[in-house]
Formats: sequence, C-alpha cells, structure tokens
Amino acid sequence: MRITYYLLTSLVYYLLYPYLYLRILKKKESKYRFREKLGISSKARNSEKLIWFHCSSIGELKSIFPVIDHYIKKNQILLTTSTLSSSEVFSQKYLNTNNIIHQFAPIDCPQIIKKFFSKWKPDFIIFTESEIWPNQIFHASKLNIPIILLNARISTKSYLNWKLFKSTMTSILKCFSLILCQSIKSKSYFDYFQSNNIEFIGNLKFIIKKDLVSKIDNKIDTLNKLIFVALSTHKTEEVFCINVHKSLKKNYPNLLTIIIPRHINRLPEIKKIIQNSELNYSISESFSNFTDKTDVLIINSYGVTEKIIKLSKYVFIGGSLIDHGGQNPIEVAYNNSIIFHGPYVHNFTEIYEFLNKEKVSFEIKSESDLIDQLSEKINNNQSVNIKDKIIKIGDEILLKTINKLDLYIIN
Repeated sequence: MRITYYLLTSLVYYLLYPYLYLRILKKKESKYRFREKLGISSKARNSEKLIWFHCSSIGELKSIFPVIDHYIKKNQILLTTSTLSSSEVFSQKYLNTNNIIHQFAPIDCPQIIKKFFSKWKPDFIIFTESEIWPNQIFHASKLNIPIILLNARISTKSYLNWKLFKSTMTSILKCFSLILCQSIKSKSYFDYFQSNNIEFIGNLKFIIKKDLVSKIDNKIDTLNKLIFVALSTHKTEEVFCINVHKSLKKNYPNLLTIIIPRHINRLPEIKKIIQNSELNYSISESFSNFTDKTDVLIINSYGVTEKIIKLSKYVFIGGSLIDHGGQNPIEVAYNNSIIFHGPYVHNFTEIYEFLNKEKVSFEIKSESDLIDQLSEKINNNQSVNIKDKIIKIGDEILLKTINKLDLYIIN
C-alpha cells in the first residue's frame, strides 16, 4: 500500500498544473499563490526554531489559535491550510504579527514534499484532526522530525477503510511522537492500530478565545427585527431555510433571516434561489445594507460571523441536513443561542451530545420540524445559559494540551 501510494502520487504530480488552473477558474484557488501548493514560495524561515502547524480549513484553524498563541513568542510558526477561506481568517487574526507565516499546504506528492522540507526545514510538526498525509509523515520521520497529531479525529467511515490496510496505518501512526484525541471514540479507533502514543484530552473546539468573540456594536440598528441565522449553510440548506422563513413570516412579519454560507463562492447560486422565492433580499459584507422590508440578508464575506451571531438567539447550523457531518457549534453555544441542526453531525458527535443534554441544541429533520420548534422557542421566549460551562471545559482542555506539548517542545 505504501509503495503504491508513493508511485501514484508521483504520477499525479504531472497533472497538477492543469488541475490547479481549473480550480483557479472556479475561484477555488488563489491565482497569485497557487504555486505554494507545489512547494514554491518566496517566503523564508529565519534562524529561530520553526514549528510547522498544519490544518485543513476554518474550523481546524480556529481550534488551534490558542495553541499557536502559546508558542508564537519564542518560536517561528509556519502555518499551512488548504482553503482560501482559511487564509482569509488567518489574515484577520495574524495580520502584521511577527514570527508567523502562512502558506497553502503542499500537495502530498513526493516531488513537492522534498522541495517543501528542503526549503522550510521544520524542527517540529503539529498536524490537526484527520490530516494524515503519508508522504509528508514518512519523509518527516526519515529526517527524525518529531510529529504530533493534535485534536486527532478519525470517522467511522475512515476507520473501516483503514482497517483494510491495517499494517500501513500502523506504520503511519508509529511515526507520531504523540496523538492527542478529541474524543474517546476516536481514541478507540486509533488504539486498534496498536500504537502506544495515543491519549484522550478533549476537543480543542471547546476553547473560545475572547478576542474571537466580537462585542455588539452599539451603532447597529436591528430595526426591531426578529433575527434567525442560518450559519455555514451548504447546498440545499439555503432552500430549506428560505422555505422556513416564508412559512414563519405569516406569524412573525418582522422576521429577518440571515444566511451565512459556508463557501461564499456559491453566492450566484444562492442569489438565484432567493430570487425565485420572491422574498425581499439584500447582499452585504456585514450586518448592513438592509431595510425594514428585507426578508433575507445574505452575507458574502468571512470574519463577521461572531458579530452577527450575537444579534440572534436562534441559529441553524448547516452541513447537518446533508451527509457532511455538521459544523462546530461551540461559538454559537458560547453566545447562549439556541441551536438547531440536522441529523448529520458525526464530525462533532460528543459536542452535540453535550449540547443536546444541556437543552441548548435541538435536532430537526424537516422544514415543518424546524418551523414548529423555532415557533415554540420564540413564543415561550426560551433562553439558555451555557457560556460558563463552555469556558470551564475549554480552559481545562487547553491546559492539558499545552502541558502535553511542552513535554516535546522545549521553548
């Protein structure tokens, strides 16, 4: 399996330029920075020790901010991510910050990985969640570079697939100095592959940094709107929420639904959906550009989510009505908002189990289900108070994580 993967990814290398150009045309890659994924960069490390953090997208990136902040003062940080949206979130957080560089993650082809390691020469590597790339891992192990898998997660589907290649997965996991799991379930899956460096710590996504949660701007005028937020929506979920709005509008004429899509490059598609609904709508980069007649406000930028969430007690979290696995609900719960979600939340099973038990989140399976539950919460003026519990859990997880990492990373 290992040799086959190496040979296949070596061949894939010669197809990457047309593949990346196609993604640029679809606005899924940066036309200025796409070469970073090929291991080409004009940036360089300095003489300090370099810690390479890698995560995939926005959720993983936000979860490791507190860990990065702990090490950034005494080490140079190289942070790699895979998506355009994550690079924008990085810029908002670390603009003009010393000791940290962002690059798009190298594609896991041997030719690229050799080039990447030769340029950056990381002293320590921290991958997150399910970011397990064999060529990178084996190359780092060959160079005796310590690797940690942080907030490690393995889905049931991935576990069943890897069981077919148990010896390969075992050899990959043995390259890690430490694997810190986000759930007991994931730990049990990793344990199957007979590695002795696996521990359960808890999910870093419980950690909320205070500088990530915006204060309400006193100048914001909500026009006495009843605000319902549809957050991180995926394809088909916008139609779902728009239909819910049309039904609820009969009883709540001041209802404003704010849609924050997971990927803003889908805006033309969403715009067409809302035009067909015959509702009044506005498109804005922030909570603005709407009137008293606006039914639906579509947000077309990143970085304003926290501020908008603070304006609403009622939030639907997307990626849960389709088999995507859900999105992280912790920031929403931190705001003491009531959460609605679909049945597909397997990426955050234990978090949702906690929030369901605390009567903060509620599963919905149909439009009528959301209409009924949302109406009930509005009519009863139902509220929740979970913020303090989340802070306590997050602080404990962060402390345990840093204590473990400090055993391997000497400042």
